[in-house]
Amino acid sequence: MTLAETIYQKSLTLPPEKAREVLDFIDFIKDRPGVTAADSDRGAAKRRSLLEVFEEAGLVGCLETDEQLSTTYKAQLDFSHKHGGPV
Repeated sequence: MTLAETIYQKSLTLPPEKAREVLDFIDFIKDRPGVTAADSDRGAAKRRSLLEVFEEAGLVGCLETDEQLSTTYKAQLDFSHKHGGPV
């Protein structure tokens, strides 16, 4: 079911005064200035993946280890500059 169909189906269960409120709200959102669908599409095209950002920052591949960093990262990384001493 599409979003429009879902909205339609749910609107059928509303009393007339609530349905009018929904219609007024839709008109309000449609007419107000703001981000359009085209603006959203352009923004999505400009976004970079998190991996690309990390690679650009030099964070991907910056540590050579055979360890599972998800469980041993505290022993592998030096956090002394963050906490003032060894962890």
